[in-house]
Amino acid sequence: MWHCHNCGWSGKLSDDTPVVAPRKSYRRPAPERVGKDIDKRIVDYFATRGISPATLIKAKVCSAWHYLPGTGEETLCIAFPYYRDGELLNVKYRDARKNMAQEKDPEPCLWNIDACKKADTVYITEGEIDALTLIECGFPTAVSVDKGAPQPNDSDATKKLECVANCLEILENAESVVLVTDKDEPGLRLEKELLDRIGPAKCKLIAYPDGCKDINEVLTKCGSSAVVKAVTMATPAPIPGLRGMAEFRANIENYYRKGKPRGLTTGYPAFDRCFTFQPGSVNIVTGIPQSGKSEFVHQLVVNAIQLHNWKAAVFSPEMLPVENLFANFAEKLSGRPFFGTAEERMSWQEMETMLARVDEYIKVILPDADKTPTLDELLSAAQVCVARYGVKMFVLDPYNEIEHTRTQWMTETEYISYFMARLRKFARQNGVLVFLVAHPTKLKKDERSKKYPVASLYDIAGSANFANKTDNGLSLWRDTTAKSNIVQVHILKIKNKHIGRANTHQEFEWDRKTGRFSIVPAYPEPDKEE
Repeated sequence: MWHCHNCGWSGKLSDDTPVVAPRKSYRRPAPERVGKDIDKRIVDYFATRGISPATLIKAKVCSAWHYLPGTGEETLCIAFPYYRDGELLNVKYRDARKNMAQEKDPEPCLWNIDACKKADTVYITEGEIDALTLIECGFPTAVSVDKGAPQPNDSDATKKLECVANCLEILENAESVVLVTDKDEPGLRLEKELLDRIGPAKCKLIAYPDGCKDINEVLTKCGSSAVVKAVTMATPAPIPGLRGMAEFRANIENYYRKGKPRGLTTGYPAFDRCFTFQPGSVNIVTGIPQSGKSEFVHQLVVNAIQLHNWKAAVFSPEMLPVENLFANFAEKLSGRPFFGTAEERMSWQEMETMLARVDEYIKVILPDADKTPTLDELLSAAQVCVARYGVKMFVLDPYNEIEHTRTQWMTETEYISYFMARLRKFARQNGVLVFLVAHPTKLKKDERSKKYPVASLYDIAGSANFANKTDNGLSLWRDTTAKSNIVQVHILKIKNKHIGRANTHQEFEWDRKTGRFSIVPAYPEPDKEE
C-alpha cells in the first residue's frame, strides 16, 4: 500500500490501481498577471544593481503588487515571468529585501529558457538578477534556476532542480554550458549538482575577482568589462582522472634537466645495479620457504635507516613476540648478536642504545591478540605513522596475516586487484616505499635435484594481479638441501628501468649470529701478495 502526501496518490497492489504515478498537474497563471509597466522605484533599485531599463524590458521583467508572506501584506514587487515555448508557466515575485513568492503549483522551468532554444552557449545562474547581469553585459542566453541553490546539507536536490530536468534537452543541444553560480557553500553545491546532471564534458566554470561572491557583485564593484572577462575566461570543468601535461610543466622541465631520477642506494653497490629504493612504490618480496624473506626485508629497512635516515612502520606478526622482533633489528643495527657468549653478544649498554634507536626509527603495528587486522586498519595506522613520525617505509609481512574481507560478488582475483590498488595509492600519495611479503603456493621440487625452483610472482597464492600491479618484484632462493647461508635475490620485475634491472640476481651471505646480509662477490678476489 502507498500514499503520497505530496500529490495525494494512494493505492494498493490488490486492486486495479495502475502502478504508475499519475502525472502531476500544474497550474498556469493568467497572462494578465504580467504587465508591461515597471514602477520607477523598481527601475531605481535595478540601477543600484547595474541593470538598465532596456535589459528589464528585453527580459519582460515588470512590477506588480503581490502578497508576500515575508511582509504579511500586498507589496510592490519585481515580477519575473517564466515562459517556455511562449507559454507563461510561472511568475516569481520579490521585493528589495529578498522576500519572495510565486504562483501556486507552477511547472518547474529555467527562467529565460526561450532565449536559449538554438543557443551554442547557455549560462546558468543561481538567481534571476544574476541572469539579468549577464544579459546586461551582452550574454542574452542566460538562465536561472527557479528555486535557488540547494543547501550544503540537503540529502537530495532532485526536487529543487526539477527545472533543470524539464529543460535538459535544450541544455544538451548547446555546445557548452557555463555555470555562473555563487561561490558560497550553497552555490558550490548547486555547481556540483549541475555538473552531475549535465555532465562535466560540456560545462565550464567561472572565477570571480577577489571580494566578489556572485556575478552581480562583479558588475557593481568592478564594472561590465570585468563581467565579460570573467565569463569569457571560464575554464572547462575538471574531469576526474583527466589531466593536461601543462599542469606538470615544472616537473617535466626538471626531469629534462636532471635526467632520470635514480633510485636511492640499498647499501649494496653491486645490488644497486639491479634494484634501488624508489619512494612511492610497492615492492613484493616472495620466495621459497626458509629463504629468509623477512630477514632480508628487515636488512633493507636497517640500511634505509642508516643511509637515508628513514623511519619505518612494520607489521610483521610472524616475527612476534615483540622481543624477537626487536632483537632482530638490534642485531642488524649493531652488528653484534643479541645472545651468545659474553664476549660476542652486545652489552647491556649497547642493548639500551639499540632500544632507543629502534624505538626512534621503527614503529611496530601490532594487532590485538584475538584479532587479525584488515587492510583498512593497517593503512589507517600507517597513515598516522606518516603524519606523526615522518615514516618513509611500510612493511607488510606477510599478506596472509591480513584479514581479507570481500563481498560474495567479488572474486579473489578482483579482491587482490583492489588490494594492490589501495596499497599503491597509499604509496603514491604519501611517497612511502612499501614492502609486501607474499608466500608462494606449494612449489614442486625438482625430481632429480630435490630442490625448489625460484618462485615467480605468478606463483604467489591468489592471483596474477600480484605480478601485474606491483612496481617491483623480488624472489629469494636458498639451497635448503645443503643448509647453505647463501641467498640468491632474483629481480623478477622492475617497472621503471631507471630503478633497476630485471631478469638478473645477486647473491648474499647471511650471517646467522648477527642476521646481517653481505654481498657475495661475483668473482673471487685474487690473493694479495705478502
